[in-house]
Amino acid sequence: MVQVKANSIDAKVLKVLLERYPIDIEEVAGELKLPLRSVQRAVKAMEQRGWVALEVLSDKTFIRMRRFDFTFIGRDDTQRKAVKHKKKDKKKKKVVEKLLHDDHDDMMYA
Repeated sequence: MVQVKANSIDAKVLKVLLERYPIDIEEVAGELKLPLRSVQRAVKAMEQRGWVALEVLSDKTFIRMRRFDFTFIGRDDTQRKAVKHKKKDKKKKKVVEKLLHDDHDDMMYA
């Protein structure tokens, strides 16, 4: 069982690889919206660890999974505590807006 930090580039690449196969390095970088060089570096490190294998063709480099026993540890972005915002009094806001933007037809304002 291989443990990978949930917010690392390795984890993001592995999640994409687990969802889609076959996929090349350029497609992974595009899907993750990360620089190609960062993804290449991460995939090269995963290849050295024996997690993935690279299949180099004439125009593309495909990534093949060698292991499937990954555990993602740590907090995911969706697990972080949400920030509570104060609710503003909408009724007060409407009254102020009405007073500021109301057209007056009185003699005094004519």
